[in-house]
Amino acid sequence: MENIKRNRKGSNIESDIKKYLKEAEEKLENDLAGTREAIRLIAIDKTRAFMIAMDKGLDKDEREYLKGLIIESMYQSFCYGYGIGKIEGKTDKKLYI
Repeated sequence: MENIKRNRKGSNIESDIKKYLKEAEEKLENDLAGTREAIRLIAIDKTRAFMIAMDKGLDKDEREYLKGLIIESMYQSFCYGYGIGKIEGKTDKKLYI
């Protein structure tokens, strides 16, 4: 278990992941406007697809809630992917969560 928590240089992977997650959030918020817009558009499409697949209409508040949930999930996935990629690049090893 200790091998998983420490990389070659002896730094703690958990603290590195937290640092990279924060870095990814900042990048997404400040530098990656196109990515944020793409995520928003995908969330709108996924909300429509959900309504069609479920054959259920949603009122405006329900649509906004679902869209927000999808956006937050995609932001989180982006940040974790960024952080894991940085760790893997640093350690030259695959990281499994």
